[in-house]
Amino acid sequence: MELRTAARTVFAPVALLAALTACSGSPAPAPAPSSSSAAPVKEQVPDRQPHTLVLNATGSGSLKQITYTLDGVTKETGQVKMPWRQSLTVPADGKPHQWTLEITYSGASGQVDMYSVVDGKESVHTASGGHGNVTGSASIGGSVEG
Repeated sequence: MELRTAARTVFAPVALLAALTACSGSPAPAPAPSSSSAAPVKEQVPDRQPHTLVLNATGSGSLKQITYTLDGVTKETGQVKMPWRQSLTVPADGKPHQWTLEITYSGASGQVDMYSVVDGKESVHTASGGHGNVTGSASIGGSVEG
């Protein structure tokens, strides 16, 4: 029986200590007081995505030269066979971005179609050409809101 008494003597203080430890945890934080002067929640605006501008020249034959410009930056090609296509990225900055496409052609008769596509939708379209020994140029241009 002494073992039973010794067990009670050891386990009783351990159980009491465990109960006191469980009850002595830190108190839960008090809820924040509500105030009518709280700052309004800002609605999040999705990030803007850059636009894709695709310049196209299609038709028969070849072109003597192609010049295209986006925001004053000009690029030129030498003679190219059609169809010709150039994809440009327009920044998503909320500003207007100007572009142009100019072609020079010469040679046998034919027709050239020039058009632009912005984000998958055709935006500007023109055609040029003739019969016989043809020399000429054509251009299109526009603006894309970044």
